[in-house]
Amino acid sequence: MIKNSLYIILLLLLSCCADFKDIEVGEPDDIKIKGLRDNVLKLEVKIPVTNPSSFSFRIKEINIKTSVNNHYLGRLLSDHIIVIPAKSNEIHNLNLELKIANIIQGISIMLDILRDNNVTFQVEGYIKFKSLLINKKINIKDTIIINSFN
Repeated sequence: MIKNSLYIILLLLLSCCADFKDIEVGEPDDIKIKGLRDNVLKLEVKIPVTNPSSFSFRIKEINIKTSVNNHYLGRLLSDHIIVIPAKSNEIHNLNLELKIANIIQGISIMLDILRDNNVTFQVEGYIKFKSLLINKKINIKDTIIINSFN
């Protein structure tokens, strides 16, 4: 009896994993600055996420090193759990914290962003998420060029 139950559970888990599909994350739609305190810039970011899988998942951790125009700014972090429903295509609000490595250099970089027409953001790090019994870590490395903030 126990052997049959374990066999059925194993089959269910394997069939569940077979439908696990990659998610699609779009470009941030809206970025709002919520405040600055103790070298931490609090942000709210609206970002579209498509989950074609039959399973919902939870983003457990975001840890991304951020540079602007090849100058290290700090780490973009979040430990808030964000739930992405199954078979969804939604815009999610992410509450993020940018821990600025050096506040003086950070202010200088922010002023450069306001002055320059071409700004290059480099991001490198990871996002951890969980779905059922599956824990996954996605590594991120990307460069985003913004031609104008106007």
